[in-house]
Amino acid sequence: MSKQELTISPVTDDDFGEIVIMLTKIAHKDILPHFSGKGQEAFAQGIPADTRTAFDRNRFFSVKAVQGKKIVGFAALRDKNYLTHLFVAKSHQKTGLGKQLLHHMLIRTVGETLSLRASVNAVNFYKSQGFLPTDQEQQVKGVRYVPMTCRIPR
Repeated sequence: MSKQELTISPVTDDDFGEIVIMLTKIAHKDILPHFSGKGQEAFAQGIPADTRTAFDRNRFFSVKAVQGKKIVGFAALRDKNYLTHLFVAKSHQKTGLGKQLLHHMLIRTVGETLSLRASVNAVNFYKSQGFLPTDQEQQVKGVRYVPMTCRIPR
């Protein structure tokens, strides 16, 4: 990660296109290889609509991480207790940005737990952050995930 300042702030409607492009790039490199052809198609086709849903301020708190003028991370919290998105650009993975975004969401969580569906490639990251699987790996339309939850220390 370069030395330019990194900021985390709420998304705006103007961020939508850049975030969809970033999520699509990350998905193709890190997520889709773990899915069947059917799962790859379902996940990739759903990125724009799922991202648009996360811009609904009535149900979601969504943030972007920006360095320089480039969006390098995105996270979305639904109903104050369910993490629907946590993505970090390849160039910024393994720099602590994922942990920063997750912490940003944890402090906004209402209730005793934060739940999510972890992509199979992200399970170890979430385990390292205190999340535990609540069930075995699941699959819907070829999209694989592990349901997980974390107790929120208060």
